[in-house]
Amino acid sequence: MKAVIKRHPRDLSVIVLKTYYLKNKLVLNLFAVILIGLSLFVFHFENPLPSIVNGAPFLLLLIVSLVLLTINTVHLPPKGNSLSMDSAIYLATIFVFGLDLSLWILLASGIIYALLKREIAWWKHLLNLAMYALMIIGAHYIFQWTGGYVGYLDTSNLLSYLLTLIGYFFINILVIGIYFYSVGLPQFLKEIYRTLKKSMSNYVITLASALLLSLLFESDAILGLIIFTCIILLVSRGFKEYFQLNEEIDKDRLYRQQILNSLPVGIVTVDDNQSNFSLNTAASDLLSLTGEEIKDVSLMKEPPQFNSSFWDILLSKRICQNVKVAYSQNGQDMQLLVSQSLLHNDEKNIIGRIFYFIDITETEELERRMHHSEKLAALGELAAGAAHEIRNPLAVLHGFFSLMKQSFTKEDLNRYQVPLLIKEFDRINAIIEDMLLMARPGAPRLQETTIQKIMEEIPDFCERRGAESEPDLRVNLDDTKVLVDPKQMKQVIYNLYRNSKEAISDRRGIISIYSKTVNDEYQLFFKDNGAGIPRDMQKSLFDPFHTSKETGTGLGLTIVQRIVQNHRGKIEVHETSQEGTTFLLTLPLAHKEE
Repeated sequence: MKAVIKRHPRDLSVIVLKTYYLKNKLVLNLFAVILIGLSLFVFHFENPLPSIVNGAPFLLLLIVSLVLLTINTVHLPPKGNSLSMDSAIYLATIFVFGLDLSLWILLASGIIYALLKREIAWWKHLLNLAMYALMIIGAHYIFQWTGGYVGYLDTSNLLSYLLTLIGYFFINILVIGIYFYSVGLPQFLKEIYRTLKKSMSNYVITLASALLLSLLFESDAILGLIIFTCIILLVSRGFKEYFQLNEEIDKDRLYRQQILNSLPVGIVTVDDNQSNFSLNTAASDLLSLTGEEIKDVSLMKEPPQFNSSFWDILLSKRICQNVKVAYSQNGQDMQLLVSQSLLHNDEKNIIGRIFYFIDITETEELERRMHHSEKLAALGELAAGAAHEIRNPLAVLHGFFSLMKQSFTKEDLNRYQVPLLIKEFDRINAIIEDMLLMARPGAPRLQETTIQKIMEEIPDFCERRGAESEPDLRVNLDDTKVLVDPKQMKQVIYNLYRNSKEAISDRRGIISIYSKTVNDEYQLFFKDNGAGIPRDMQKSLFDPFHTSKETGTGLGLTIVQRIVQNHRGKIEVHETSQEGTTFLLTLPLAHKEE
């Protein structure tokens, strides 16, 4: 049986009130400020205005000045900060005329300002009135408690003036702190301290303005107020024009900075006076460094050994143009074309250096391919001519050895090694055939077919597949149609299969052939579990006569590359490690070619 706990209704009300307060803390706190401020205002407000009625023009002028100074604030740096000089009028009025007049002009100017700014919510106008009431009434009592007396400016009241100002703005900061506390800022005292420190100069300006206005009240109240208001309005206008000019300069500087960051050229600016380094977006992206990190490197006693050519130029004052340097970043090798020039100011004095560079890795790769193609073309012409001249005498010799094989006895054949000679002649002839194929692979006769169908027509695959001496061949091809020359593609597949088979000759091999379609391209993968390709051999893998096998010719992959390129495709090493190698052939789809 569960125990039933009865609560007193007052306890339930307290719980509900606490829950509501936690959920609506900001609203409740602001409501408390409004309630306290308006209550104090009503308590201290005198109606009618006692002695100042005879000075109605002066009262009207005070109200107009307050409204004008509330609307026309003095803009101060940084952007978004401003100084409202209406507080100077309130403080000067407290010093010279007392609390009653200050509350009257607060009420009148607040009503006029609310009518002019009807787009602002009504509760914000009430909050503003309550805050000023708290500040003015608090400043009045501080002025009295510190020995100050109402009247024209007197040097004996200087301490009271200062303490009144401090109290006036302390109440303001306290109300701001309530806001930060209400929205859940944990260290709201720290925020109050930061605001006080940031606004200290504004407070000093306000006190000086209040004392100046008090002096003007003493000589001629109306004329002094007019002069003070005009001066503040002119200052406000001047600061607005200054900020507009500053914003235009900032926009122009930002525009130039955007141009600099949009350039595909890495630019590093070096300030010799302060040893500062600034980078544009391209430089930061290519180098993955910041100006502070480069500065830390520049302070090292010895330049870093890694990417030494790059750092030797950047950290020196050597002027150069278009120097090729190697740069490695996150395992990626790049080729950079770097330059360095002097940086001058408007007076033509040297103030630093400009180090700029571009990434020419792709250009270098394209240039390497062009040289490779030129070399292949020259080699192909030479190979075609040489192979044609060699085949004729080889055919004659092969014929004579064939006759000897038919006419010699078995003992004579073994004695003179005729079968071995014929085998070597066949090997020479195979090399010549490969050379002719590399030199003139012929224009492909394109047909719409599938790689699966081409593989089924290769006799070696059909006869040897599943044999004990052969690798485990795993084929997973789709029926995507491509435009290829079936005969040449058979040569490509056979060469790649033979290459993979030789790579796994010392272990039980697995060769996987699979395909997929990506971005309107047909990708064919040849994967083996061989020993992988050494890093130093990968760059020259497709060069002719480049092989690591004792019996290889070094033409297999070169022939494959030539045929694939003639099909407007490409072949590359997709991945390689000690676990094996994967070659990737990329061919255009049939509908794309159409």
